[in-house]
Amino acid sequence: MMFHMEQEIALLLENNPNWILEKNTLVGNWKVADFAMLRQLVGELCDLADELNHHPTVTYGYNTLRVETTTHDAGNTITTKDMELATAVSKLVGE
Repeated sequence: MMFHMEQEIALLLENNPNWILEKNTLVGNWKVADFAMLRQLVGELCDLADELNHHPTVTYGYNTLRVETTTHDAGNTITTKDMELATAVSKLVGE
């Protein structure tokens, strides 16, 4: 089972270059045009997290966005929920 998830993570990282793996957390980093675009994006990201019922750590600045996702209920490991969220965030950001 773990090997299968490792393959899925590798594929996600290959297809979504803004994501990296830090310990047991998927981390995505993006730059956007300005704060107005960032504000809209963060709002949409929050709505997306609610829809998926999986809430990441979101950090942002003037034109930067960082999203960290891991599943706390599974002992801070990456699960299918994290993979789905990362893929959906990439689509939202337009990666």
